[in-house]
Amino acid sequence: MIWALILLFPCTLAAAPQWLQYRTSSRARDIIGGSSKFHRPEKETPQITLPALSTDKPIFIKWQTPMDPAGFRWAVFDKKNKYGPYIVLYFDTNGDGRLDDEKKVEGRQSNEYETEFGLTPVLLDSPDGKITYHLNLRFYSYDPESTYIYAYSGCWYEGQIELNGKKILCRLIDSNVNGTFNDKSDNFDCDQIQLDSGGDSLHIAVGNFLEFKDALYRTNIAKDGAFLELTPAPDVAFGTVSVASINQLTMGGLNGIYTRQVTDGQFRLPEGEYRVRNWSITRKDSRGVEWRLEASYPSQRDKFKVSAPAPLELTKIGEPVFSSVSARALEGSFYFNQSLTGQSGERVSLYRSNRQPPAPKLHIRNKTGEYDRTFSLEYG
Repeated sequence: MIWALILLFPCTLAAAPQWLQYRTSSRARDIIGGSSKFHRPEKETPQITLPALSTDKPIFIKWQTPMDPAGFRWAVFDKKNKYGPYIVLYFDTNGDGRLDDEKKVEGRQSNEYETEFGLTPVLLDSPDGKITYHLNLRFYSYDPESTYIYAYSGCWYEGQIELNGKKILCRLIDSNVNGTFNDKSDNFDCDQIQLDSGGDSLHIAVGNFLEFKDALYRTNIAKDGAFLELTPAPDVAFGTVSVASINQLTMGGLNGIYTRQVTDGQFRLPEGEYRVRNWSITRKDSRGVEWRLEASYPSQRDKFKVSAPAPLELTKIGEPVFSSVSARALEGSFYFNQSLTGQSGERVSLYRSNRQPPAPKLHIRNKTGEYDRTFSLEYG
């Protein structure tokens, strides 16, 4: 009877964990992509113990991480002397809520506005005890009102995994730079799985499922990135979605992010809730020249629900596209801006043969006709 169950229901068997190795590099962005998290300086000085600082105006940030019981770690940027640039960093690497026991890190200035602090090893809690995570901080300051910090992940997990009977190079990437590697999201702020299959590198969003070569797998990824499990999911129900005029559509939710080439106005998705991320429409004119509209949405666009029994029609997406012109006066001059938007306010770009066509012209004429001029707008 046990053998019969295995033969009849192979999808119920748990997949074995596939373990990965921790990797780190000061050039991690070149290897795993340019993931970053933007930080503005905190407005209030935190009530924590500080080292002796050179400036009376230190800059603090909170690095958010669910791997710390408090949910974050403090960092402070200091100067080498009272009037110099912010080139010194103290980071709460051990999570004790203090900065006076931390090693002083001196950054490297690539120009007068930017300082890079290299890899900062941070100790985090995990089910197996303390683990090390590497963070890379870049400090930018053009003036007191234009100061910001980018946090980059300086690490990833990597190894050969078996998928559908083949060995594939797999990398787990902490795309939202919070110290974990299994973040799902309904607004695209999720982690990434990179698969290298025969020279083709695919970046796949972490979600409930992973879609690879027309097969669907359930995912189980360790929070600290040490392993992943991929279980075939042939039992997952799919729903049908229809759209008008769209050639390609990208959507995302907790199930992951999916890009669909639309055939006959329809495509299929695993049951669940999604948001539209972008769409494109491609057509050729009478001379055979290809034109393309590309649209992108804000992350908080309304969700839509896909279910197997009832086909869903997405409306207010795609054509028509609206062109608008705005004007503003500044110090005796007038500035005009032309933009394309979709039905739901999405930003739309126009391309001709994969390039932006010549910028449109603006014709201004007053009521009497005494002023009648045409101007060429410029991109940028």
